[in-house]
Amino acid sequence: MLSRYSFIGGRRRGKRRGEDDAAMFVDVYGGRLFMLAVTIIGLNLLDAWFTLLFLAHGGREVNPFVQQVLDFGPFTFILFKTVGIGLCVAFLTITKNFRAARIGLITVLVGYSILLCWHFFLLSHLDMTAS
Repeated sequence: MLSRYSFIGGRRRGKRRGEDDAAMFVDVYGGRLFMLAVTIIGLNLLDAWFTLLFLAHGGREVNPFVQQVLDFGPFTFILFKTVGIGLCVAFLTITKNFRAARIGLITVLVGYSILLCWHFFLLSHLDMTAS
């Protein structure tokens, strides 16, 4: 899965021979995949920011596990969310040539996009003068 070339100096972009399986590990991941990963992490940070904004204006966290993390403070919450999604995206990036990983990346992107639409909907109904 990882080699000494995974981060610097790798050349393996895909299969070497026609008979090789397309689902293999590579050393070079590509700019599009990098942008996808950065986009997912950015959407994750926006989700965290909106969550803190809504909590500051009287909202409540319905996920009890996330609420326990929030009880440690906003910095811990953002760190937890960022490291958590960062590790997941890193794993999906490393396994990008496997069908399940590609489905996972697209699912996470679509899920966060829908979640951000929900946040924008809630924001349009938020009374910013309260609190």
